Amino acid sequence: MRISKLALLTLATLATFTVPFTSPATAAAFSGEISVRDQVHIAQDGTVTLSGTYRCSGASPLRGVFVSSSLVQDGTQLGFGGTDAVCDGVEHAWESSGPVNPLGDVDLGFHAGRAQVDAHLMTLEASGGWLPLPHALAGGRESVDLVDHRAH
Repeated sequence: MRISKLALLTLATLATFTVPFTSPATAAAFSGEISVRDQVHIAQDGTVTLSGTYRCSGASPLRGVFVSSSLVQDGTQLGFGGTDAVCDGVEHAWESSGPVNPLGDVDLGFHAGRAQVDAHLMTLEASGGWLPLPHALAGGRESVDLVDHRAH
């Protein structure tokens, strides 16, 4: 039986890019906690900074863990990029910041007063497909005081 060069090349390409999946570490093997500082400040230049501490251990060396955070007020939610977490059982500080109005002239309406911060320790896990999806390992929503230093 003769295999065409194209079929052989296709099989070789698939074999090259096929990576066996290993089972991700279960949440039971992971222990973690995250906290949020009770005050969030919007600086004069419009930068908002969320911060707090976290502690985690037991993460699989095959996957990374990161801190995900967002500011929520009056039905508006603003997310910030993830910060890498070190899961060595020691308490670490985390901080995420960015513009409170990332769309420029469009004011999202954040103001001084009560707000919430969603903060989670996250990982990416493949669940039945090729594309890894975010998975929360620990965290939740905490109430904070939002202090606005912008001149209005």
